[in-house]
Amino acid sequence: MENYNILRGKDKIGENLIEIFYGETKLLVELGKALDGGDELSDVEKAAIREKYDAVVVSHYHADHAGLIEQKKDCPIYIGAGARRILEAMDEYKGKTLPKNIVAYNNGKPFYVGKIKITPLLCDHSAFDSYMLLFEAGGKSILYTGDFRFHGRKNSDDLFARLPRHIDTLISEGTNIGSDKPCFSERELEESAVELFKATDKPVFVLQSASNIDRLVSVYRAAKRSGRIFYEDIYTALLAGAAGGKIPRPDVFNDVYAFTPRFVQDKRKEMFFEFEHKRGVARIDKGKPFVMLVRPSMLGFLKKLAAKMNLDGALLIYSMWSGYRENDDVKKFLTVAKDLGLVERTLHTSGHASMQDVKRLIERVSATKYEIVHTAPTDSCYSPDEFNMAD
Repeated sequence: MENYNILRGKDKIGENLIEIFYGETKLLVELGKALDGGDELSDVEKAAIREKYDAVVVSHYHADHAGLIEQKKDCPIYIGAGARRILEAMDEYKGKTLPKNIVAYNNGKPFYVGKIKITPLLCDHSAFDSYMLLFEAGGKSILYTGDFRFHGRKNSDDLFARLPRHIDTLISEGTNIGSDKPCFSERELEESAVELFKATDKPVFVLQSASNIDRLVSVYRAAKRSGRIFYEDIYTALLAGAAGGKIPRPDVFNDVYAFTPRFVQDKRKEMFFEFEHKRGVARIDKGKPFVMLVRPSMLGFLKKLAAKMNLDGALLIYSMWSGYRENDDVKKFLTVAKDLGLVERTLHTSGHASMQDVKRLIERVSATKYEIVHTAPTDSCYSPDEFNMAD
C-alpha cells in the first residue's frame, strides 16, 4: 500500500491533512485547524469536512491535528483512549458533550477500516497519549509519525521494540529540521526549574499549556523538590484527572491544590468543590511558598493576587513555544506581569523531534521512501541517501 495524498502539511508547521487509500477504502489522517486561520475555515478544511471518508484517524488532541474533528459527523473518528478522555474533559469544562462518532483506539492493538490494518504505537510528544500510526494493506506499509520526540519522559526503547524493521513509506514530522535550537530533555528542564525555584523565596508562576502533561509533571516535581506547594486551576486539574495514573492533581496529591482564577457558578462551581484540596484567592498566600500554573486568560487573577500580596521580584517562567509571544493575549500578560514586578525567565523544550531524532527513526525502520511534513517550506520528498545519514 503506497497510496497516499498529502493535502496539507508539506510547507506548514502543523495542520497535517493526509489521505491514505487502498482499494475502495479511503482514510483521512488528522483533521486539525490551521494555526493562523482564525475562526474561518480554509478551502482545504471545508473540503476535508465535506469529503466522504470511511474513517478519520487522529494521532493526538492538539488543535492543529484534531481541532475540527467535532465538525465531521459522517464517519468514525479514531483517537487514542487517553486522548479521548482529555477531549471529554475539555468538553465537560465547556459544558459540552463529545460526539459519539469519536471512538478510542489503544496502544499496540491493531484495528481495521475496510482492508487497511491500522496499528497505533504510543510515542512521546508534548500532548498526552500521542501515537505513531502504522498502515498496512496489500503487502505494503506506511508509517505516519504524527508529532514525536525522544527527549520527553517516555522511554523510546518501548516504541523502538514495536516498530517494524522495514516499511515502504515513512511520513515523518520535521518541525525542527533546519533548526539549531536545543532539544534538552524534560528531566533536564526539571533540574533547571529546581535551581530557579530554590534561588528565590518569592512566589513562582509558570506560563504553560494546560494540556502539556509532561510539562505539568516536570514543574510539579521541581516544586516538590524545592519545598513548594503546587497550584493548578480547575481546567488543568480536570485534564490531569483525565490523564490519570501518577499525574499530579488535587484529588489525589496532598501537595497539589485547585484554585479558580475567576468567579465560578453552576457546573464549574461543583467541579471546584469536588476537589479535596482547594484554596480560594484569600488563602493562596498562607503556608508554604508555592508554584502556580497560569495562562494568559488569568491576567485579571494575577492582578488580584498582586493587590493582596507582594509580587515584586516574583518569578514568572515562560514555558511555551516562543511563537506564542506574538499573540496579543500573551504580549499583554507578559507586559502587565513585568509592570507588577515579576521577573521573567524562559524554560522550555520542544515537543517535537530533533534532526537527530528523525535520523534515528529513519535508520530504525529502514524506509524505502519517506516524506517530511509538519515543516517549513522545503523540498519534502527525500531518499535516505539524500538526507545525509552519516551526520
